[in-house]
Amino acid sequence: MKIALQLYTVRDHCETGEELLSTLKEVKQAGYDGVEFAGTREVDAETMKHTLDQLGLVSLAAHQSLEELDNHLEELLAYHQVLGTRALVCAYAPTGTKADRETWERVLIRAQQQASSYGIEILYHNHTQELQKQDGGSYPLEEIGQCCPLELDTYWAFHSGQDVPAYMREHRERIGLLHLKDGNAEGIPCAIGEGCNPVQPILDAAKELGMEWVIIENDDPVPDGLSDMKRSIDHLKQRYVI
Repeated sequence: MKIALQLYTVRDHCETGEELLSTLKEVKQAGYDGVEFAGTREVDAETMKHTLDQLGLVSLAAHQSLEELDNHLEELLAYHQVLGTRALVCAYAPTGTKADRETWERVLIRAQQQASSYGIEILYHNHTQELQKQDGGSYPLEEIGQCCPLELDTYWAFHSGQDVPAYMREHRERIGLLHLKDGNAEGIPCAIGEGCNPVQPILDAAKELGMEWVIIENDDPVPDGLSDMKRSIDHLKQRYVI
């Protein structure tokens, strides 16, 4: 199974285009096979593609806001087609009201339709809110999953009370990518192997589902993103069967 890094983990080391390109080298040196972008810092697509190819990194996916997918979709698709990016991922959407639902439903369905001609998927990344029951007993994530496949964030699913491996198996047809994340019982993320998320059972379920990639992410790296992402991949390779 291949390992990618969500670059939000190292965002403090990617504040400029030059820093982003330099950090990509450190990501590769740490042992990662690919990346998931969290912004490209105005680096043009050809320069980014050249850097990725030189380093041997795959552009697996890119997180985008709902607003970006609504207002800048064609630009994003053209950019990431150059990189060979597999998926654009809606990082978050409000789910509390009928108007919220109408917005993400419109944006995600339209984006999915347009992205197909570029060979790119549209996915949705969850937090805990989408796995909290609404009136009537359904989960927002179930409704979102009718619009596009999911990038399941395993820690936020775990923190919401889900049996994550069971959830993966039940919804296998809707899961496109997987965030492998760890954290404590209080909702604070941490490096892989330093929290209470059932990492090995999640990996076992991922292999059963035929998933080729896991994406490591830490929203709150300690003491900094570079050291945190190195600990995560070291722990993953040393403590778990992947």
